[in-house]
Amino acid sequence: MADKVMIIGYGSTGKYALDMLTRLPDLADCEYTILSRTQKEEAEKRINLTLVSAGMFGMYPKVRYIACDINDIERLSETIALSEPDVIAYTGRYMKGFKYGEFSYPNQIGYGVWTPMAAVLVEKVMRAVKQAGVKSRVINTSYGDAVSPLLAARKLAPYTSAGNLNHLIPRIARAYETLTGQPAGCTDVTFAGSHYANTYISKEGTAKGSPYLLHIGGSKPVRDCDVFKHCAIPTASGQERNIMIASDVVMLIRLMLDKSGNEHKIHAPGPFGNVGGYPLLFRNGEMRVDETHFTLSEMIAVNKDSLRCDGIERLDENGIHFTDEVRDKMKAVFGMNYPKTVALEDCESFAAKIAERIGANYGS
Repeated sequence: MADKVMIIGYGSTGKYALDMLTRLPDLADCEYTILSRTQKEEAEKRINLTLVSAGMFGMYPKVRYIACDINDIERLSETIALSEPDVIAYTGRYMKGFKYGEFSYPNQIGYGVWTPMAAVLVEKVMRAVKQAGVKSRVINTSYGDAVSPLLAARKLAPYTSAGNLNHLIPRIARAYETLTGQPAGCTDVTFAGSHYANTYISKEGTAKGSPYLLHIGGSKPVRDCDVFKHCAIPTASGQERNIMIASDVVMLIRLMLDKSGNEHKIHAPGPFGNVGGYPLLFRNGEMRVDETHFTLSEMIAVNKDSLRCDGIERLDENGIHFTDEVRDKMKAVFGMNYPKTVALEDCESFAAKIAERIGANYGS
């Protein structure tokens, strides 16, 4: 029986992901369902480009498109129940085209303030999956460091999230090659830390006070600070950056469907609803946290402390608890009165307030 993959959200991330998936020989028999609120006629124009391109690689996968608004949980649940996908990748965004970094980084505001926006749609996806009664494993692409544990407190956690920390690993491997001559492809990197650490190491070449755990498998010892300096490489901005998160999604899908018996390593935020980012090992489609160099308890502790740098004091069944520092910054920069705590059920209404306030600056 063919494996089934559903991609929910067909913006730039979903498009990049489908482009890559349909060209992979190991997924040649996979069936894809793309779901978003874009009109079918318009979405299929882009999908047809993907199919023609895949054909040039000798690949002719089955792809179908269904127009459905994520906010319509009943219809979404029915669609998921009928499709019975093995893997669901959520690639949508609450505010189309909105990049948190455009407001957080210049103002030195932790990305955690955007968690209410990040949680809204994926929470609906998880409710729809639960209501559908299927065993689909879900990949979330929306700030998984915080969203996954927030949803886990209500037993709605995705299987894992994607992105963030994994974007740092190739930089570290290449940096080690620059410093030692050991090929990046032969360098095993193990890192535990949240979105904040990844952001500042990638942008400024320093963890900027964030705790983290790092092990590099190599014969020559190097200082972390020297490695990090070489990680700050310039990259394109805007939607082009989403090719990275799309690559994460594709690799996770491949590993979740792989039955070769081989073990593969990847990094991801929010696995099994845990806070922050972790090294993971996959074998025959099953995932576990890699504790070769650090224990799970050590990594959880570091991630909790690292996430505080992003403005989140803690996450639990009562919701998102923000640090006083980040609340003061939102007041000073955007004139917003952030509550100390936002409950999961209040995320949508508060996200609307954020969108209204930030939208004026963003031009939406």
